[in-house]
Amino acid sequence: MFLEINTPEWSIFEWKIEKVVVPTQLWDICILKNHQPIISIVKPWIVKIKLYKQQIQEFIKWTKFLFEDDWLCLSVWSGIIYVNWTEVAILVSTVTSEIQTDDQVLEKMKKDMEQQIKEIKTKWSLDEIEKAFLHLQKITADLKLYKIKNKS
Repeated sequence: MFLEINTPEWSIFEWKIEKVVVPTQLWDICILKNHQPIISIVKPWIVKIKLYKQQIQEFIKWTKFLFEDDWLCLSVWSGIIYVNWTEVAILVSTVTSEIQTDDQVLEKMKKDMEQQIKEIKTKWSLDEIEKAFLHLQKITADLKLYKIKNKS
């Protein structure tokens, strides 16, 4: 199965893969070859990609992606996923493949966003609350990616 992950600016990933786990609004979905065609909304979190065993070393040699238990991990912002039997296309607004920020900065960003959400809730602006929660999910995903990086 072929996976393509794009942002509006560039193509971040194009590779033949074994399977992929994608966070959607309802649940994480695992997509294997010959998956029923779907279109869904991607939520901010971690996309996990399983490469074929024989490709992992070759892939690691040419990239700076992070791996957790043979799963390539990317932190994504919201977007859409399109699946058509043997092809998967994910279009998201941003992707983080390697964390450059340390955990203290990310933790502070997370606390600041949690405080901002409390303040937004008093205004009852559902649109602002939703945007803030999505931002919080992305920061939390980046923290998870940071932990994966430091485990390696």
